[in-house]
Amino acid sequence: MIQKARCGHYAPRSYAEAHGGLCRKCQSHFMFIVDLEKKCGEDALVEYWYSMILASLPETRGEVQCFVSHLIEFYEAKLTERRSKRNYIEKMLYMLRSTQEPFNAEELK
Repeated sequence: MIQKARCGHYAPRSYAEAHGGLCRKCQSHFMFIVDLEKKCGEDALVEYWYSMILASLPETRGEVQCFVSHLIEFYEAKLTERRSKRNYIEKMLYMLRSTQEPFNAEELK
């Protein structure tokens, strides 16, 4: 049975229940993040996602914003779980939030 997953996309109910309420695509993105973090380290992960998100914004803004929202939720939960990585997680959250609300120099005038 197909249902709307927590991420807003549609997925088989059994798959969504087994993967934190996410569809296959969103779950795949999260697994990629976990693997990249293990292999390349924290700073490389921040830089990689920042460049990928900014490069994708004009083309698929809705899809990217959905993914960014999931990442923010994920890292906010990690912030309370893993205090030893607080600086890294705060960098990631700052980067992710800056893609949702980009800096506008005109607002400062």
